Amino acid sequence: MSRLDRYLLTELVPPFLFGVGAFLAILLGVNALYEMLKLIFRMGFPVSSALMIFVLKLPGSITLTLPMAMMFGSLMSMSRLSGDGELVALRAGGAGMARIGTPVILVGLLVSVSALAINELIVPPFEDQAYTISRQAYQTAASEGDLAFEVRDADGKMERWLYGKTFDAATMTVTDALIVDFTRGETPVVYRAGSVSWQGDSWVLEKGDYTQWDRGRSIQMVVEKTTVPVGGTPDELDRVTKKPAEMSLGELAQSAAEAMERGNQTRAGRLLQHKQMRLALPWSSLGFALLGLPLGIRRTRSSRGIGMGLSLVVIFVYYAITHTLGIVGERGMAHHAIIAWTPNILLYLAGIGLMLRSSNS
Repeated sequence: MSRLDRYLLTELVPPFLFGVGAFLAILLGVNALYEMLKLIFRMGFPVSSALMIFVLKLPGSITLTLPMAMMFGSLMSMSRLSGDGELVALRAGGAGMARIGTPVILVGLLVSVSALAINELIVPPFEDQAYTISRQAYQTAASEGDLAFEVRDADGKMERWLYGKTFDAATMTVTDALIVDFTRGETPVVYRAGSVSWQGDSWVLEKGDYTQWDRGRSIQMVVEKTTVPVGGTPDELDRVTKKPAEMSLGELAQSAAEAMERGNQTRAGRLLQHKQMRLALPWSSLGFALLGLPLGIRRTRSSRGIGMGLSLVVIFVYYAITHTLGIVGERGMAHHAIIAWTPNILLYLAGIGLMLRSSNS
């Protein structure tokens, strides 16, 4: 590594690390910290469980900050060199913008690869573990009070809803239960029972009644014991409702293939789009490194506040385009890979174009 490369890296690394810390603090303060406090004070989670969930979700938050920090570091390093006249001296000494920007671009490439590895190897198992702890803590908290349990289909549509006064996690039994079944035609069927136990893939109601509607009239019947099918055991339902963020790339592809076999094109499209987004988003760090180089060139030295503000504006536009196109991709209006990579391509083109303009000026 040449002396010039080492010098440029010493200008890049501090603002990059500052950006990681600053953007992470913003993300945690706005979302994660609020969610942790809500789990403790609203849901009754033990502090240790809520704190563990908070820690397990950190890798996912960190990967979101890396592109932002790369943009900030690239912009601020070039701004410092430009504002102090060092960039002019380097260019007068024969170092073009491509040579000056090479270490920054290589760091952007390294950050992109690191983010991709974290998203694939660390985030899914951590998110899965956070979900397991959340479910266990919720059962413990629910055993001391009311419980609301939802069963949804693969598209997220509500199928059945269960409410109970108390819940015993060991026996999977709910007392003073109310079940609303949305699968029995156009109008729901309402069940009430003194107790409901989860046996196999069904809820078993004892000493209750159920009400259904026919042509505007309610029909109520008393039952000593009846069974409401749920469609799976608790463990099976956990796998069905596993979020895309908790899946690896292989699991996303497998789940999408299974959804296609069942004829569920909507869910398959959503999973395939999420897979492509998982692949594409980490590479935005490289694009932000490219874009930050020419944007940081100015006659006067910029403050960190101005640099962070400009970074936030660029990042906001990028994510607005990304999420808008993501919705289009989920609906199958264009190929998922094209949708996912278009924002990055626009980012690369903008960065290269501004770099060429700076080199000629």
